[in-house]
Amino acid sequence: MIGVQFIRFVNSVSGADAQQITSRPAGVEAFLPISALVALKSWIANGVFDQIHPAGLMIFLAAISLSILWKRVFCSWICPFGTLSEGLALWGQKLLGRNFSLPRWPDYFLRSLKYFILAFFIFFIFVLMDGAAAYAFLQTPYNIIADVKMLNFFKNISGIGISVIIGLIILSILIRNFWCRYLCPYGALLGLFSMLSPWKVRRNPTSCISCTKCSIACPNQIRVDKALNVWSPECSGCLNCVEECPVSDTLKFDLPKPSFSLNQKTLSLGIIIFWIVFIGVAKLSGHWENGISIELYKKLIPLAEQLNHF
Repeated sequence: MIGVQFIRFVNSVSGADAQQITSRPAGVEAFLPISALVALKSWIANGVFDQIHPAGLMIFLAAISLSILWKRVFCSWICPFGTLSEGLALWGQKLLGRNFSLPRWPDYFLRSLKYFILAFFIFFIFVLMDGAAAYAFLQTPYNIIADVKMLNFFKNISGIGISVIIGLIILSILIRNFWCRYLCPYGALLGLFSMLSPWKVRRNPTSCISCTKCSIACPNQIRVDKALNVWSPECSGCLNCVEECPVSDTLKFDLPKPSFSLNQKTLSLGIIIFWIVFIGVAKLSGHWENGISIELYKKLIPLAEQLNHF
């Protein structure tokens, strides 16, 4: 829905009738995580909150906050790519009767790729860029219409781009959560923050019957049946393991001292409330809609394909 609305906005701005401008959906900035990372650097270094893509930074902060609170739940409950990946895996199960898993060592190596990609962006943005450079980047025409450039990439996608997407789709059908497990730097970052979460999947070894149903249900191949507390950054807080456990009160998503455990229903409700409140605060505080004028959009959109360097 956001994509369709954004296409309508770009088409209306590119048209001749200025009276028929369609409103721009700020949520499209969720697809600009690199810009949000630079905006975070600038905010930390300069104390100035980004007004070019403020919704992107707020969504980024919301995802990190959720990870610190309830593990990597953004990936399993909110992220559209995660949803698409799960759907492709289910299709693969119906089509082939199963999903495949890589052997242990190739799996370890490939899982490290998303952390190497993340390390590259962290080093480039937080080490090589100072506060002035980060702020200057945010003001460039390249960044101002980064969302338009992203749209143009998919509208005019090359043969190589189509081949990569088809390859990822096939791999996601064969191997559950291929993109999320091996390549997504966003998920890698949230996974690292999620290790700070006080809520974790916790197993009671006394009542556990070692049926391994929890590990089989885990989409991220975590050996839940061997852990007392699941610390892994791969845990996305989906709670499939908790729901599959056949023994009452043996597997819980709880605090260190058992007091307030959550199941899938209560966790999903908590995520919805958190997200609505966080985004609501962003809108009320003026950190949602950008300050870019329609006149500037009209000037820059026709030049989008020329803005390849910043």
